Formats: sequence, structure tokens, C-alpha cells
Amino acid sequence: MNTALQTIAAKALPALSGESLTYNAAKNVFLTLGYTSAAGNMYYKAVRLSNRLVVYYELGQGYAYTFLNGIKLFCFDGPKTRLIAQKSWGGCDYRIFSEQYAKEQSILMLKGFLEGQLKLQGARINEQDLASFARGMVEETQHKQLA
Repeated sequence: MNTALQTIAAKALPALSGESLTYNAAKNVFLTLGYTSAAGNMYYKAVRLSNRLVVYYELGQGYAYTFLNGIKLFCFDGPKTRLIAQKSWGGCDYRIFSEQYAKEQSILMLKGFLEGQLKLQGARINEQDLASFARGMVEETQHKQLA
């Protein structure tokens, strides 16, 4: 495993501190060990990162499906990370996991955060340019990090 990425994933991410990580090259994602509930469902976290953004999926594996229970987005603030957006699903509003759905939700969440930052600064950017920028940042986290 790439030592620099392992260090970032293990030390810089507060959401993963103390967790054991493995890298799944086929899915291009870092995974935590997870745990099994009394009902027999497995819960774990899947993480993708770039040098600017961390996309953190909270997943549940049931008997028939993998469920997306939540997404958290972190940005880097120097050597630390800062939570910038989060969304949760559960109960009757559950979501069966789909890479495309999770990616689109991550893009919308990042775009919303950036829109808020622009408003705070009194700045304006074309809606299409902002959406394209958010998409590019999320797609950076999906590029192969390790061989």
C-alpha cells in the first residue's frame, strides 16, 4: 500500500481514527473492518480520497443488498480534515447502494457546500461551471490511487 495514502487515511481522517483499513483495488476504495449487528447485517465504511476531498460512505450489507446509510464529505484544512457536508438515509427512506447514485449525491452535496461558501463571500459563479467543478472534485477521488 502507498505509504503516503495510508498515512493520510489512518491519521488525518477523524472519521477513521483508530480503524483498521484495507484497500480494495478492484473497487478502488479503502474499507474499514466493520461489525455485524444482532440481526446479522454487516456495517462498514468505504472511503475514497484525493489531495483535496474525502468521500466517506456508510454502508450496510443485508442478506440481499448493500445499503447506503450515509455520505460524509471532508476537505483538508492543513494536516487535518473538516466535515463540510453530510447526508443520512434510514428507516423507510433507505437506499440500495449504487456507485452512480452515491457519486451524484456526493456531487450535489459538494455543490451545495460551495454555493454556501460563494454566498458568504458575495461571489457568483455560473451554475453549470459550479456543477462541473464539483463533479471534477468528486471524480478525482475515484481515480486509482494504488496499483
